[in-house]
Amino acid sequence: MESSQSLPENLQGRSFTLDESDACGVSRRQIEKSGLVAPSRGIRVPWGIEQELADRIRPILELTPDAVASHTTAALLWGIPLPPRLHGSFEVHLSRESSRRAARRIGVSGHHPRFKPGDVMWIHGLAGTSPLRTLLDLSPMLTVEEWVAAGDYLVCEHERSFGPKRTAMVKLDVLKEAVHREFRRRGILTAREALELIRVGADSPPETFLRLSLERAGITELTLNYVVLDANGDEASWPDLAVPKWKVAIEYDGEHHLGAKQQAIDAARDKLMAVLGWRQVRITKDMLDNDGDRTAVALVLAALHAHGWTR
Repeated sequence: MESSQSLPENLQGRSFTLDESDACGVSRRQIEKSGLVAPSRGIRVPWGIEQELADRIRPILELTPDAVASHTTAALLWGIPLPPRLHGSFEVHLSRESSRRAARRIGVSGHHPRFKPGDVMWIHGLAGTSPLRTLLDLSPMLTVEEWVAAGDYLVCEHERSFGPKRTAMVKLDVLKEAVHREFRRRGILTAREALELIRVGADSPPETFLRLSLERAGITELTLNYVVLDANGDEASWPDLAVPKWKVAIEYDGEHHLGAKQQAIDAARDKLMAVLGWRQVRITKDMLDNDGDRTAVALVLAALHAHGWTR
């Protein structure tokens, strides 16, 4: 068996269609001897080479006229957070207008919706459903909390003194209007329930899930990305969540907080917050993964009670 390295350079290390290899003058016999995988008719994929999602699905779209990436496939292209059970799926979702037949191909889940103006956009050089349309299409697949996490991601925007500015992919008022216009869509009841829980400012799904847990526990005064100032009026900290009236700050510490340098920075900030009269609560990934939300809620409640909160 020949190596795929024997192919023309522009075909090496990527997925391609047989139409592409034909155009390069490569015979079908040479293709078959090159050790490539045929996941679907007319497509060849190299063994053991990591490719970006856009590069993997581009040949499928080239062979599926008028189709666009949609549902979980579009969500992954846009970076919309998905639960693990959906994130790990290898199935490619494609949508065609309802006037055409749904795409049928091995490894492809075909849909034939009615598109409205603005429902289709370009992402990574591919046609796909817009972030807003993608979230609506995901409604039957997501729980309320998962829909909130995806919605929080789309509406998140902030400009801090550190890190890059974040611009909303979909404005919250636009999202609300779109959901309220829908009536017969599958999963719309999930979307409407979730819509009432979406807030601007959450940077990650764990922050969203933590906020929802605290709100269920009766902590309703939460402010996202609150700026704590020192005695000189300078920024001392920008906690993920805060209850300003009771001077309790809550941080979700993801994996990047495990490094020694970041832990030293966190410890110094915690000392400063204490000097300023704030009680800092740090919630870790392991805490949420191994104990649900019980420990996290208990720690925040204890901090609030220590500062006089009585509810």
